[in-house]
Amino acid sequence: MKVKFLLFLFIFVAIKGFAGWYEVYNFTGKIDKFPVTFSLQLKPGYFGEPAKKDYNIIGVYKYDKFNNPIRLEGKFDQKSNRIEVYELDKNDKISATFSLILKSNKLSGTWKNNEKQFNVVLQLKDKLSDLSNEQFQNIQILQNQSLKDYYFVGVYKKNSQSDAFMHELKIINKKTNQIFQTLNFDAIETPTGNLMTIIFDNVTTNKTNDFMVSNSYGRVGGYLIVNYNSVKNRFIVNPEPLAEGS
Repeated sequence: MKVKFLLFLFIFVAIKGFAGWYEVYNFTGKIDKFPVTFSLQLKPGYFGEPAKKDYNIIGVYKYDKFNNPIRLEGKFDQKSNRIEVYELDKNDKISATFSLILKSNKLSGTWKNNEKQFNVVLQLKDKLSDLSNEQFQNIQILQNQSLKDYYFVGVYKKNSQSDAFMHELKIINKKTNQIFQTLNFDAIETPTGNLMTIIFDNVTTNKTNDFMVSNSYGRVGGYLIVNYNSVKNRFIVNPEPLAEGS
């Protein structure tokens, strides 16, 4: 059944979360001639800074040629169907602005920085909604953080008696855009990848090839440690979650 994106956008503020807090929309399309993967999460009330009191959207996107995730934040005006989101650099400074309008499950408009302006056309691909009993599987969510040579895509599903959770994590080579390895979390008792309020933040990296994936373990949550084994050329998950602060 065709996703009624416009309807969901109009009612998201009024809906009280049945279980989780995620309402995410995945798009594919182009900025000028460059193919991109683009996701927005509706998150009213997240931004605590006075200058961002009207912000209700956070997101992430990547140019499919380079596969380096780029952070987004901004606002959706329900009356005009206009969306303005700001591209953030590594220092959280605005580096470009998307000015978009929503119509028939499509976002169109412009991308603009201090030097250039390009046309943007994005088509809704799928959605992840954690605000009702609706079940789903295989919804893929690009993660904001990445490694030098790899980026991450969380594969989410929701059962009738669960919040949305990360079933698998795809580790994808940036250069070839081929899956290097897929981590499966089915054997771990506590849900993985649904602890952070912002869905794109459920993987945390550092300067090495080791990283963490959030996990609902302990009183306030925790994480799974994933280490890179250079001898085996594989990422290894420690199946025992650690509580935050351990």
